[in-house]
Amino acid sequence: MKSNDKKLKYYKLEREGGRVAIFRDEMTSIERREAYFRGEEVDRLPCAIMFEETAAVYAGINVKEYYFDSDKMLQAEKFIVREFGAESCGINVTLRGMAEALGSNIGYSATRASFLIDPVLKDYKMLESMDIVNPYKDGRLPIILEALGKIKKELGNEASVGSGVSGPISAAALVRGTENLMRDFIQNKEGLHKLLEFITECNLAYVRAVYREHGLVCGIGDPVSCGNLLSPKLFNEFSKPYLKKTIDGIYKITGKKPSLHICGKTKGIWSELRDLNISAFSVDNCEDMEEVKNVLGNKMCLVGNIDPVSVIRNGTVEDVYREVKSCIQKAADSPKGYIIGTGCDIPSGAPIENIKAVIEATKKYSGRVSIGKRNN
Repeated sequence: MKSNDKKLKYYKLEREGGRVAIFRDEMTSIERREAYFRGEEVDRLPCAIMFEETAAVYAGINVKEYYFDSDKMLQAEKFIVREFGAESCGINVTLRGMAEALGSNIGYSATRASFLIDPVLKDYKMLESMDIVNPYKDGRLPIILEALGKIKKELGNEASVGSGVSGPISAAALVRGTENLMRDFIQNKEGLHKLLEFITECNLAYVRAVYREHGLVCGIGDPVSCGNLLSPKLFNEFSKPYLKKTIDGIYKITGKKPSLHICGKTKGIWSELRDLNISAFSVDNCEDMEEVKNVLGNKMCLVGNIDPVSVIRNGTVEDVYREVKSCIQKAADSPKGYIIGTGCDIPSGAPIENIKAVIEATKKYSGRVSIGKRNN
């Protein structure tokens, strides 16, 4: 459905207690999101269900072929938008994408995400001869750029389209190797800082190309910055300075603040995230949405945080409804806005009815809302 189509869309929701409820969307996802962030009342909260390569799995596409075919990337995004009701779409560089463009050896499978075989940076002296990536030539970056153009043309009136880069410390793990990276925190701080500066420039080269070619804004995914891997001290020393440069660079290039997602525990760095010029923070399900709201809600929009494994993949439709309702009760009144969403990417194997139930439950439990206010 095009964004200018004013016909109401009706959805049949899953049964609860033997009753079938019928709810309706009165706005398209684009209309809803724009009106919501203007402070207007909308029919329900925006919703963000996260997919990476698993979009290909659900669309019945060979994942290895998907990585190297812009038409298959488009096909996968069409599937999650039109079959699952996803309100955003696009292709991200991912952790492996930037590393591959720089020379790391990446493996591919027909059924799962790509994986690191051999990191390129054996010695920091190699940095002296490495060039900033060329998004039009290096690795799979040209394929992603091509796919983004097709996705914007095909789906730009149905869903928000964007792309994304990995935080510098996360991308560095695939360029240097995770074990080497962890040793470098102690044994080679100078070399690691040079690598992080280099990757920051690589990220911004890609951001410029995406904005120049398609007018799209890149968000940031930064799993290595989580508290499961980095202490707050290491985050402040090695991650935050380059994450900030990436965020500020995106804003300078596009005029818009990027979003940030960090997998895993982040409570120890919430106070540090307040300093970053981000539009939204996407929270993993291991954290409590009400606690996040109380610390960050007056600075940025919050997104999350339904458990994609225990609830969506391994739970029931009723579990999904219960989790969505809980998240809405905790965070719908967040001052800078709240988007109901998954705590991380939905894994393959999740029942289709559970995925659809995320949006269906959002319709049921968040009708007639405006930013900073929940419905009664």
